[in-house]
Amino acid sequence: MCREQAIAIDIGTSGIRGQLLDLGSGKVVRTYVTTRNPVPGSNVMDHLSFAIERGPGLARGILLDAVHGLVAGLSPERLVRIGVCGNPIQLSLFSGTEVRDLAYAGKNMLSSQNVGEVDRSGRIVPGDTIGLAHDIEVVIPPAVRHEIGADALAMMLKSGFLDDDMCMVTDYGTNAEMALKVGDDIYSGSAAAGPALEGQQISSGMLAGPGALCDLVRTPRGWRAKVLDRDLVARDGPLLNLRSGISRAEGMVPTGITGTGVVALVYAGMQDGRIEPPEIRGGPIEVSRRIRFGEEDLKEAGKAIGAIRAGHMSLIAAAGIDGGDVSVMYMAGASGTYVDPVKAQAVGIVPAGAGRLVQVGNTSLALAKDLALDPDMIKPLNDLRGRLLTKHIMFAEDDMFRSLYVCELAHWTEGMSERRYSKAVEDLGIVLPSGPPSGPTVERRVVRDIDDVGEGMTVADCGTSMHASWECSGCMTCVRSCPEDALAFEDGMFRIDTGRCLGTACCRCQEGCPEKIFDQGSFSLGRGPGISHPDRPCC
Repeated sequence: MCREQAIAIDIGTSGIRGQLLDLGSGKVVRTYVTTRNPVPGSNVMDHLSFAIERGPGLARGILLDAVHGLVAGLSPERLVRIGVCGNPIQLSLFSGTEVRDLAYAGKNMLSSQNVGEVDRSGRIVPGDTIGLAHDIEVVIPPAVRHEIGADALAMMLKSGFLDDDMCMVTDYGTNAEMALKVGDDIYSGSAAAGPALEGQQISSGMLAGPGALCDLVRTPRGWRAKVLDRDLVARDGPLLNLRSGISRAEGMVPTGITGTGVVALVYAGMQDGRIEPPEIRGGPIEVSRRIRFGEEDLKEAGKAIGAIRAGHMSLIAAAGIDGGDVSVMYMAGASGTYVDPVKAQAVGIVPAGAGRLVQVGNTSLALAKDLALDPDMIKPLNDLRGRLLTKHIMFAEDDMFRSLYVCELAHWTEGMSERRYSKAVEDLGIVLPSGPPSGPTVERRVVRDIDDVGEGMTVADCGTSMHASWECSGCMTCVRSCPEDALAFEDGMFRIDTGRCLGTACCRCQEGCPEKIFDQGSFSLGRGPGISHPDRPCC
């Protein structure tokens, strides 16, 4: 007799994480992680743009195709329930909910599109709504408001933020959710930081996985690189002397740089005088013969760091407090777990005055796990949603955020000095602390962002693709013009690897076609190689 099982799924902007759970014991059986989100685009706004322009049905089909692959990869014996969590865009695509209200802020525009109020309360739906068996329960948590998603609720609830005061929480990633609590008031925002802090759009970048350079630790001989092993535990890697530019191949060999490694490289480079934004003195920092960190990487990192810092300061300004008043910072997500909090504070992605830094892991997956084990949690979550009064700052429309981000871009990409940057920020009314507190207290609650992986973790590509064909000369200009190698021509058809495609923000394949024949609108969903998609993944 097969034991009943459940699956917890965190649909992230840069990848999907899933865990198979034994319902009898509540234990994790195994873990499955995709290296990318399958919907074309490098950030959450790209995903939304793709859904609006190409149709939410196609975007949803691509996402569900990857979810089916994840379910198959976890190999459940008797699946009875799925608990899921994610930001409003990802969960809306997953559940087939309207997404246009997330794209357009103006009431007139929404009215012209016949978009009314969308219900995003928590609910339980049958599995056939996502292409699985009818008798499988799918538990979807509520959004606080349409723009404050279940992932934000998860980071507030699972971190301890709601029981604290003068504190901030941030889920670091491509779409950095953040909230500030001052007394009973909560101010929230979401900064489209871009993928650099997830290790993407970096020349040698990769997601947090085996082989990723995740940190640098100063030693008497230089900076010791830390590299994640198969269990996502940091091990000793190469030794870097940033002043001489010499690296020694010792310990684990890194295969790329993850987001926390990017923060560590920026910090170490600034400490040793190699980095003065936007320049890297003496050329790219060499980690190994194949792995380098150059000025374009620094600019991408700076844009992400700047977006998060501008977001934090915008919430502080909205609350009417000083920058040094935030005493506690809760750090969630993979980047928030693996990054050195002191280095993060030094480069600017943690408020400078915070004296207590708490790393809490993947709170979104943790909430999905709770729901998978106990679906009755939906009612208290819906009740909490009704009581949780928040003031959400739409950064895209906020004058303070825009002004602060201009200062960040001037510093990271144009060379504005720290002194001039501080003066510009002060002119906007932001009171900055003179420096970080001496020796902030660091509380690391988990070793890994996914603290328990069960029998082991599989890291795989999302495996989704779209196909199209037409008559053309076959010059392959379109294929060669793709910056992510997402486009290929196979067996008489063009194939797009959706997880690699930059989506509507790129379109180089279509724009570069000399015959003007290439048509992105002709592509439809196809099956990726090596991925099975069972109609009923249970016994």
